[in-house]
Amino acid sequence: MKQKRSNSTVTRKLPKPITSSELANWLDGKLFGECRLVTQLVPPTTPVEGGIAVAGTTKLLKTAQGSQFSVLVVSSDAEYRESQPIIKVEDTRVALALLSSRFNNRPEDNPGIHPTATIDSTAHVAEGVNVGPGTVIGPHVKIGVNTSIGPGCVIGHGTQLGDSCRLYAKVVLYDGVSIGNGVHLHSGTIIGADGFGYAVSPKGMLKIHHLAGVIIGNNVEVGANTTIDRGTLDPTRIGDRCKIDNHCFVSHNVQIGNDTVIAGKAGIGGSTKIGSRVLVGGGTTLADHISIGDDARISFCAAVTKNVPAGETFSGFPAMAHRKFTRRLYLLGRLEKMWQNVKSLSSD
Repeated sequence: MKQKRSNSTVTRKLPKPITSSELANWLDGKLFGECRLVTQLVPPTTPVEGGIAVAGTTKLLKTAQGSQFSVLVVSSDAEYRESQPIIKVEDTRVALALLSSRFNNRPEDNPGIHPTATIDSTAHVAEGVNVGPGTVIGPHVKIGVNTSIGPGCVIGHGTQLGDSCRLYAKVVLYDGVSIGNGVHLHSGTIIGADGFGYAVSPKGMLKIHHLAGVIIGNNVEVGANTTIDRGTLDPTRIGDRCKIDNHCFVSHNVQIGNDTVIAGKAGIGGSTKIGSRVLVGGGTTLADHISIGDDARISFCAAVTKNVPAGETFSGFPAMAHRKFTRRLYLLGRLEKMWQNVKSLSSD
């Protein structure tokens, strides 16, 4: 550990004003209308002088047109009105992501180790790290440069954190967890707890000890109160750039590829394999020991009990190919009328 202890501080950065012409170039868009100064990103329903808003739908565009924004960001096929300066872009959602980064004014932690933090003498804390009050860092932990660890976190024996990570308040990392660079773990996240594994014996349930850890790739974000269990003999793995929402559960031995997105309250059973670029809807349940192919889509609240081929969309309970599911819904909606027709034929 190289840093001296000090009261860590927080700084709120103020985005610098920028012209709409400069923003158009930055967004790979095209400006129509006069160039104006932009000072903040605002909702399209809240006109503010100096504000830039993203009107990604026709409804939002109608609401925002004629208002006192400095400029609106719209899709490339949107109708242009000379009274309202606009920036046309190919993808308004991507533009919103870029603008939210450019105008981000949320507080940032300054480097420093709070006096109430407990750090084992064998732990290595690199330069530029922030460690908040009440945090406990165990033996042989390694923490990369410019990482920020919020108050009340616990980092277990031998865990490794990469560079430029951020742990919000009360994150718990058990022993043997490996976290890549640029990872954000939100409050209440628990990574590396034992999986739910037991053997039935004449003397009752025997615990199967989980001896492997969890490996999380680079630029992953995990939402608040999500849990990711450790592997039994091979580690649970989360690929690069995955995004996992709040209140999700990833069971032991799960393998997730790169760029997969999992929405809130999803539950993934043990030893399930999920490919890359998969979209998993909120409230979805994936059974254990199944495989979800690359680029698959799982609709919200689906219950998946079998393998999903690459590129397929599955919906329903139990989940099935989306077209088959919608066909069944259509037929179910006609059952009453069909039954009445059968009754009328019988009476004749």
